[in-house]
Amino acid sequence: MATLLVKARELGDESVADMAQRTGISSSTLHRLARGTKQPSLATLWTLRGAYSVRLDALVYDDPQTVRRGSLPQRQRVSSQNQRLRHGNRHAAG
Repeated sequence: MATLLVKARELGDESVADMAQRTGISSSTLHRLARGTKQPSLATLWTLRGAYSVRLDALVYDDPQTVRRGSLPQRQRVSSQNQRLRHGNRHAAG
């Protein structure tokens, strides 16, 4: 939401009331979104995206540039021996 607030100010929206007027989203909803006490619906995100010409990921993440591929959790590799143990050693001869 930080990106959105900066963009809103750039476009002259100095208050939540200004944002509400531009977007049609109620002031109370915008206040709760800004405080983080409410999660936006997809429809709300889409409305904000269109009103302020910001990328959808900029609304979901405070700064999409800080989310890098390497910072996401990696899938764990399971060794072939562990796979055989997990699956009852189905591939063993005998």
